[in-house]
Amino acid sequence: MIGLDRLVKIEGVIAAGQFSDDGKVIRAVGDISEKMMNFTAQMCSKQANNLKTMVYQYSKATKMEWRPLVGWGVWGGKYAIVVINNTWVFIDPTYANFNQLVVDLMGTEATGYRQMNY
Repeated sequence: MIGLDRLVKIEGVIAAGQFSDDGKVIRAVGDISEKMMNFTAQMCSKQANNLKTMVYQYSKATKMEWRPLVGWGVWGGKYAIVVINNTWVFIDPTYANFNQLVVDLMGTEATGYRQMNY
């Protein structure tokens, strides 16, 4: 993964941060308030925990391997959040390149080694 300081320089990225499992901000940079960064970390933590439960149940029901949860995204209204592991990127999807953001967050080149067997 590229660093948070480099992520916020990408077109369409408004802010980026890392969160702990209990919803605390580990580090955050960008053009949103501290209060919003704290709320984003809490939301990301809660959603990740919910999704971990859901992918466990989905894996059992479909007999397909959906674990471990690697990432997810939410797009609503004018903004979106992309989360990989414990790193979130708050974006304006009008300008952001989702594919490149996921590559940057996963830490591999699009044509390089794939961390997961898709």
